[in-house]
Amino acid sequence: MRVRCRQIIHPAADIPVAEYDGIRVGSVYPVLEMVAYDIDCQIRVLGPGTPDPGLLWDTADFETVDTRIPPGWTLVIADGRTRLADARWQRPGFWTDYHHGDPQALADYAHVKRELLTDAPPHEN
Repeated sequence: MRVRCRQIIHPAADIPVAEYDGIRVGSVYPVLEMVAYDIDCQIRVLGPGTPDPGLLWDTADFETVDTRIPPGWTLVIADGRTRLADARWQRPGFWTDYHHGDPQALADYAHVKRELLTDAPPHEN
């Protein structure tokens, strides 16, 4: 799945900007995961200058340009959240483990990221 950034509202200044943390308006990015809770839905995207593990963005700021769901992705509903992501990221505590430097979580993240970036066409402007 790939999306094009339509707008960026700077989180601190609440004004439109052309670029933020490696994401640029008009560019296309692979989606690393989708997370929904309550009425909020966000996607994790990773731009060329974005630090790992990418950033969560409001889906209202993007439009879909490639609707294909990557192989190995699963939909999990738990704890009031709905997550669409690679099955290796769906285990309870994955992101906590990742942020604490757990070797298995870091390896799973790196493997999935490599797969998604390999399957995605180059970053477009």
